[in-house]
Amino acid sequence: MIERLHHREEATAAEILALQIPAYKVEASLIGFDGIPHLSDTVEMIKKSDETFIGFLTDGELCGFLSFKDENGTAFIHRLVVHPGHFHEGIASRLITYFLQEESEGRDVKVTTGAKNEPARNLYKKFGFEEMDTFSPESGVDLVLLEKSHN
Repeated sequence: MIERLHHREEATAAEILALQIPAYKVEASLIGFDGIPHLSDTVEMIKKSDETFIGFLTDGELCGFLSFKDENGTAFIHRLVVHPGHFHEGIASRLITYFLQEESEGRDVKVTTGAKNEPARNLYKKFGFEEMDTFSPESGVDLVLLEKSHN
């Protein structure tokens, strides 16, 4: 089941963080960079986030989530997280499908991911995202900007 998450509530923010840390550790290993900013998040940082969070729950357990916000009329995905214990169950695909159908509201959609994170890059391409740019926000990490036009 997919639903909006109330990330300003302490318990929900703690659930998000408990899911986010192990997932981003896997990505850090994939891309060879352990300085991913979301690895340093705290419950308070999640509670104060201006992102909208949608979660995938199975039997009440949060197994994955996607967060996004509007940036200059574009829906920008900030986090797409699946707990490593639930990899390869189609959760990320279901979250993206839901987001594109129910939340992006006909806007262009953008997302960044690690250039070495082939599983994420391939997933976004499966949904029609195109790689637009590669950039290095800091030494040791390359990111890819992907975009899906509404047209």
